[in-house]
Amino acid sequence: MPRSKVLFIDNDPGMVGTYSTILRARNYDMSTASEGEEGLQKARKERPDIVLLEVNLPDISGYEVCFNLKSERFTREIPVLMMSNSSQSDSVMKARSCGAVDYIVKPFNLITLLNKIKKFLAR
Repeated sequence: MPRSKVLFIDNDPGMVGTYSTILRARNYDMSTASEGEEGLQKARKERPDIVLLEVNLPDISGYEVCFNLKSERFTREIPVLMMSNSSQSDSVMKARSCGAVDYIVKPFNLITLLNKIKKFLAR
C-alpha cells in the first residue's frame, strides 16, 4: 500500500519540524514549504494527497494558495486543511469559501490533526 503524501505549508519552522517528524513516524511521506508560492509549486509538481496550509504566510495568504489550488485542473481534488491561530468565524468561512475541506485552530491536539488527515484521505 503506497504511503500518503502530505504537503505542509507553514512559515513556522518549529511547527513544521515537529509535525513533519510526527507524521513521518506515522508512515506519511512529507514535503514542506515555508511560503505560499513555494507551496503552490510543490503541490503542482508533487501532487500530494492532502495539504496542511497556514493562513498567514509571508508572501501570499493561505486563502489565495487554497483558491489557486482549487482553480487548477491537476490540484483541485486535493483536500486542503487550513490552519491558523484565529478562531474567528469569518476566518473559518473564508477558508471554506476558497475551497478548504476544514479549518483547525492552532495550537491543536495531535490526535485531532491525525483524525482529520485520516478523514480526508479516506474520501
